[in-house]
Amino acid sequence: MPAPTTSPITPSQAATFAKGLRDPDSFPRQLARMALLLIAWPLVLVWKFPILVAALVVAAGAVYAASYLVADWTLVAAATVAPVVLLAAWRTAHRSSFAPVGAWLLGCVRCGLLYRWRWRHHAIACGLGMRDKDGEVITPRLVRVLSKPGRDELKVRMLPGQTPDLYLTRVVPLAHAFRIASSHPEYIDRVTATCTKSGMVTITFPRADPLRHYVPPFRHPPAERLDLSALPVARLDSTMDAYRLPLLYTHVLVAGATGSGKGSVLWSIVNALAPGIPVGLVRLYGIDPKGGMELALGRSLFHRLAYDTGDDRTGEERAADLVRVMEDLADVSAARAARYAGKLRKFAPSPDEPYIVLVIDELAYLTKYMPFPALKKTFSQAMATVLTQGRAVGVTIVGLLQDPRKETVPERSLFPVKIGLRLDSASESRMILGDAGYERGGHCEAIPTGLPGVGYVLIDGDPTPRRVRFSYLSDDDVRALAWTNPTPPPAPPAAALVAVPDNDDRAAVAA
Repeated sequence: MPAPTTSPITPSQAATFAKGLRDPDSFPRQLARMALLLIAWPLVLVWKFPILVAALVVAAGAVYAASYLVADWTLVAAATVAPVVLLAAWRTAHRSSFAPVGAWLLGCVRCGLLYRWRWRHHAIACGLGMRDKDGEVITPRLVRVLSKPGRDELKVRMLPGQTPDLYLTRVVPLAHAFRIASSHPEYIDRVTATCTKSGMVTITFPRADPLRHYVPPFRHPPAERLDLSALPVARLDSTMDAYRLPLLYTHVLVAGATGSGKGSVLWSIVNALAPGIPVGLVRLYGIDPKGGMELALGRSLFHRLAYDTGDDRTGEERAADLVRVMEDLADVSAARAARYAGKLRKFAPSPDEPYIVLVIDELAYLTKYMPFPALKKTFSQAMATVLTQGRAVGVTIVGLLQDPRKETVPERSLFPVKIGLRLDSASESRMILGDAGYERGGHCEAIPTGLPGVGYVLIDGDPTPRRVRFSYLSDDDVRALAWTNPTPPPAPPAAALVAVPDNDDRAAVAA
């Protein structure tokens, strides 16, 4: 039998093999990367998860020590069960430290079973592949997957020449390709792609809705620890931590359809401000065109509350009471600005100069639908004064409305913080959050009707809206809040002292 002959590698075959090594998705390159990971993974674990490594070392030591006391089959069972029991105990005892470890472990499993083996095919089909100079198709590299509560985060390294905006346009087809949210189509509207660092993009695929349950009111900190620039008002979708709203030195505009939970936003903010009300650090003003249906329940919280009392006066006279509150705040803003000019640049709240927050329910009535043109014009002018001058001197407006059109609120751009609850259309979502906020996942029209208080918060300077759910306060909660945190009574007027002559003293001096 003749000996087998081997033919030398031709130059074309060598070039093909070298090109395969350069291709990040080629089989030889993947084998080399896997071998490198097998060698380096202990060091990576020690660097990223030192607590996990220490716990595994302790568990291994315990199993090794038990090997002298038990049979071999028991040792195998203990070696299998001990890490699981240890991780479960760690998760129960300290969730915050276990969270990154759990996200990494679950992400590794889901990456191998769901994403990794289909990534190249779906990336090419969804338009994320490119051809190199040799005509071969290359795709972005899926670096890792983190499975956090309710969502998967895919860390992807972009190809040269790609931008995050490209992924914003391709992320929805990619989600359909991976059959994301097959039983909940509304989850598709929450698929996003954000740039975490140069050359990297994070694609978020939701698996569940962490905000499906009501959020109870947050507990009050002591008045001396009240942080007006970080008020706990809601739960974050991404981490389920408390979302802290920066209210000081800003204004807030809230838009939402009927039944979307605007009352939750209103009372969540008031609840967070409550510790500063009795000590005089915070002073609440309120305007309620609906006859006090929303704000009158917490009347004792407000330093000044205006609403239609339904008395015998004309409608124009009753509406003038609402407008007068805004005019007075415009005067306060101008007076504070004149008083602080040349002395300070940043307002610091104190009982002598309290932080003033004006809450306006149904703002659109006062700016658009009020049937008295003169009062409507006066209100708009006064509100523009407060919006432009009040931030620096400690006067904030929180306005709530249903119609976010520019014709309804011409001063919409003067609100640095915008909150969009459930709205009727995509155009309204763009009105409140802007085109950039809508492209980054702020789809207010996709919020289900059964989730009042769920919305997106957009702050000037951050183009990505945050999905949150505001806390819910029942009528009893509002009554209890008003009972325990009433506004302090006004100081009594200073008594005028009159000198009364004493006739006996005069006689003694004359003698």
